[in-house]
Amino acid sequence: MERRLTTIMAADLVGYSRLTAADEEGTISRLRDARTYVIDPAILEGGGRIVKTMGDGLLVEFPSPVLAVRAALLMQRNLSSRESPQGEDRRLRFRIGIHLGDVVIDGDDILGDCVNITARLETIAPAGGICVSRAICDHVQGKIEAGMTWLGPQSVKNIPEPIDVWQVEVDGTPVSAVRLPGQERASIAVLPFQNFSATPDQDFFVDGLVEDVITELGRFRWLFVIARNSTFAYKGTAKDVRKIARELGVRYVVEGSVRRSGDRLRITVQLIDARSGAHIWAERWDRPIADFFDVQDEITRRIIAGIEPELGAHERGLALAKSTDNLTAWELCHRGLAELLSFEAGSQATAEKFLLQALEHDPNFALPYAYLARHRYALVLWGRAADAPVAVKEGLSFATKALEIDRRSDIAYAMMSLLLTVDGRAEEAMPVAEQGLALNPNYAFLHFAHGMAAVRLRDADTTVRAAQNAIDLSPHDPSMFAFKTLLGIGLMLRGKPDDLSTARMHLREGASFERTTYYPFIGAALLALKSGNTDEVRLWISDALKKFPNLNAEYVREAAHPFYEGSPYCDYLDRLIEQGLPPGEKKK
Repeated sequence: MERRLTTIMAADLVGYSRLTAADEEGTISRLRDARTYVIDPAILEGGGRIVKTMGDGLLVEFPSPVLAVRAALLMQRNLSSRESPQGEDRRLRFRIGIHLGDVVIDGDDILGDCVNITARLETIAPAGGICVSRAICDHVQGKIEAGMTWLGPQSVKNIPEPIDVWQVEVDGTPVSAVRLPGQERASIAVLPFQNFSATPDQDFFVDGLVEDVITELGRFRWLFVIARNSTFAYKGTAKDVRKIARELGVRYVVEGSVRRSGDRLRITVQLIDARSGAHIWAERWDRPIADFFDVQDEITRRIIAGIEPELGAHERGLALAKSTDNLTAWELCHRGLAELLSFEAGSQATAEKFLLQALEHDPNFALPYAYLARHRYALVLWGRAADAPVAVKEGLSFATKALEIDRRSDIAYAMMSLLLTVDGRAEEAMPVAEQGLALNPNYAFLHFAHGMAAVRLRDADTTVRAAQNAIDLSPHDPSMFAFKTLLGIGLMLRGKPDDLSTARMHLREGASFERTTYYPFIGAALLALKSGNTDEVRLWISDALKKFPNLNAEYVREAAHPFYEGSPYCDYLDRLIEQGLPPGEKKK
């Protein structure tokens, strides 16, 4: 079997389906011209060979990394210039990934992990951008007329180890950066934990724990995580945390220690804002030593569950504290999210304003689009949408745009799934949530989305499991009322003898939050109805109407995931009308 070392480029057109749906003949004609006048000449100039085309994409082999990157830059720059007269939504833009590695020769085709990694790099690249592996970066530094921005280690599908990724700067600055420059967004370094045990051979456990935390934090697209190689250079040093943060260019630092006493371990972890020196979060765990790897996995999950929500809340607080006159796109985005999560009646309009301003700063920033999708979902969730179907349609459009820019956006996958479920398309929503979870299994809201689709599909076991995962992963989440409600509804749907009393408890908790929705009230009323307790039914309906005066059965049918027409609960809504729930009017 013949093999050779070679440089591979994968290129793919962004939003091809959307473009052809809007103008099929025009898009195909413009793509053909782009190939003729821009793409193929750039490949030819770099000595490249088109291995194969795949509809709206192509795979190319080059004789060297330098020639491949130069060709990619030529393609992106010339295509950007050629497409500039087109409207933003009509422009042809490619993502490009480049990798150097060993391939298997199969006639004119090439196969192997090198090709797979190249394809994954392409999916990480932003629209109009280029992402390369460490192997490419090492070969081209100082040999191309462009800088490179390190994006950190990236976990990709079907590749066991994370890949160090660099984004090549097109026209001098990173185009449509998937991750914002380090000084503008949440950046974090996980320092080597101190091993206070008497047994130096326990270092493997301590270092392995830190490596796992780095890898799992790196799954969150909004967070920039310094790679292990950089942070482990500080192992055994006594440098001040603030100084280390300055040297690494990060705002946040995680530090910790592990102490062994007999057959028990004590693990202590702190999250520090290095600019102020303030401790944002700290936790301690005591565990028996049974299986090091089991303990390592459990503690990693608990560290992530503590750090990620606290970081998000801290970033929103920082954005709220700043004057609105001088906010970056990142800060505007988190200011918008803070308004959205306040759940106040007037906050939705303010949230939308900040998110749209973020897009004015950077129209190719995926996060504001994802949060605009969440904004539309919130309008439906809270019964504040003037037209729920229109809000759902707009939300799906925003989520689609976010995924076009960043195909690994966990937030966009969650919102796409939730909005598809609201739209009555749970069969489509389920695999979307599962695709997002494959990229980031640590994101609680994705588990919530997965569970909401499962409710509509009457999959009680999946609903319960997904809701419990969301609760475990983010115990202080602003959406905890929704997680608790979902768990209660899932248990009610499952209907085992012990489930109903537990469901009642979770629904009560969901309704007890100051910021909650009508879901737990309706769910608890239905549960009371099933138990034959009509007095409790009327009490829940009365409480729901006090909190949500415009609530009625028709809105619940139209907008609420678990109570849609044809669901196991829909018939019960008519009985709730008999107990005082306003019927509402059916839309024509």
